[in-house]
Amino acid sequence: MSLTAKAALGVAVVLGVLLFVLATSETQRTGQVNFEILGEVAPPIEGSALDGSSYSLFEERGGFVVVNFFASWCVGCRIEHPELVELNERHRGSDDVQILAVMFGDTEENATNFFNELGGDWPALVENTGRVAIDYGVTAVPETLLISPSGRVVQKWVGSNGVTADVIDETICTLLDEC
Repeated sequence: MSLTAKAALGVAVVLGVLLFVLATSETQRTGQVNFEILGEVAPPIEGSALDGSSYSLFEERGGFVVVNFFASWCVGCRIEHPELVELNERHRGSDDVQILAVMFGDTEENATNFFNELGGDWPALVENTGRVAIDYGVTAVPETLLISPSGRVVQKWVGSNGVTADVIDETICTLLDEC
C-alpha cells in the first residue's frame, strides 16, 4: 500500500470515529445546545472547585444560585466581577443567594490568578466545564443565570451590560414578590 493510500485510510478512520462520536453524543440525542433554558429545570452542575472542594448544584437547593460563566481573558467578565463580589458581600452569612463561577475556555492557573486579583471566594469550577456550558446554552462569556430555590432557571443575562448586584437583587425581590 502506498503512502498516499495509507494517509487516506488514516483520514477515513479518523473521520469515521468523529462521525460516530457526534452521532452518539448527548447534544445529538437531545437535539441541540439549549438556548431556551428559561423556565426549565436547571441541568446538573457538579465538579471540583479551585479550592479543591466538590460542588453540586443539587445540594444548593433552597436558595437562589447565580451561575456565572467566565474566563480570565474576557474583558466583560472583568467588568462585571466586582458586581458579583458586591453581591456576595451583601449575602454573606445567609443561604439565600449563592454564587457559582464556571470557567469557560481557560486554564485553572488563569482562573486562580483572576480570583486572586479581583476577589471573590465562591466556588469556581474549572474542570470538565464544557458539557455544563452546552447544557446551559452558553455560547460566549460572560453569561450569568439565576436559578430559583426550586431549581428552575428564572433569568439569563448575556454579556456584562446588565449584571450588577442591584439588578440581581431586584430580580430576586420581584420573583419573591417582596418589592
